[in-house]
Amino acid sequence: MIGQYNQDGAMKRVTILILEQSLPAAITVVMDIFKMAGVSWSEASGIVMNPLFKVGLVSIDGKPVKYSGGIEITPDGSVDDVQSTDLIIIPSSGYRTEEIRDYSSRLSHWVKYHGENGTDLAGICTGVFLLAEAGLLNGKIATTHWAYASWFRKQYPEVNLRPERLITEDENLFCSGGGSAGVDLSLFVIEKYCSAEAANQCAKVLLLERGREVQTPYEVFRFRKRHKDSDILKAQQWIECSFSKSVVIDNVASHVGMSIRNFKRRFKLATGDSPIVYLQKLRIEAAKKALEFETERIDDIAALVGYDDVGFFRKLFIRYTGISPTDYRHKYNSHMKRFD
Repeated sequence: MIGQYNQDGAMKRVTILILEQSLPAAITVVMDIFKMAGVSWSEASGIVMNPLFKVGLVSIDGKPVKYSGGIEITPDGSVDDVQSTDLIIIPSSGYRTEEIRDYSSRLSHWVKYHGENGTDLAGICTGVFLLAEAGLLNGKIATTHWAYASWFRKQYPEVNLRPERLITEDENLFCSGGGSAGVDLSLFVIEKYCSAEAANQCAKVLLLERGREVQTPYEVFRFRKRHKDSDILKAQQWIECSFSKSVVIDNVASHVGMSIRNFKRRFKLATGDSPIVYLQKLRIEAAKKALEFETERIDDIAALVGYDDVGFFRKLFIRYTGISPTDYRHKYNSHMKRFD
């Protein structure tokens, strides 16, 4: 083939790891994007095809991996067959916590070896756990699926986790949020290796969305209640029943018989949030539900969840979700969508 494949003039080699606990789509979608980069646009435009990447699949032992529904993915070889590659992609490694860290030492050593020898490594969703397990993310910026962020922090406290970010890059390590963020990561890497034009062309011809930067709009706040502080649990229940009204934190402390200072300390220790942040998250989560299913004005929804100052409500909503209430409604409320 003749052509300028990327910035250094050589076709990049991408190796995708196949894991038994992965979702097959997390593997095949990423594979297709890289295989079609420079090909689908050229074909649609009637010009000579110019593939930008050479893509290979590997499993731990080189054997096919079977998934539910009769799906089987056959690799090109085993991890030991990878002598040199530009990028190794680790797809999501399942959604059960008992599986996410269930890596063999052989696999961890393989990832660590390539990472320490200059190979670019990309973890998608819970696949980021393997990078952390190999010790490569210590002191580095990373992200993972928002639902696993708290558990990730407990397991790997030395990692600078940024769960609000959809994609992170720190030296030769790339991380992305949930499984579908593998699409965003693939386009990000195509732009980095090749050009913004190449990434945009690939997105256009495959009808992929670009421009997502945060995963906070998708996050559902989870309120920690599996603790042993019965007084704080009582306070949580009181706040949850009263959040739409005027809530004074001092009154909540009095309700459970604590000084305000002691209450704030114990509340943070038990729930991970300060009382005021907990209240704000409750209100914003209620607002998200209203925006998804109701058609009331933004001002009315703000008042419904306890905010008379709609300007302050909008600022809080953007702080916790990354987008405005109006944009959130357009994205998730099927009753408000219009199709031309």
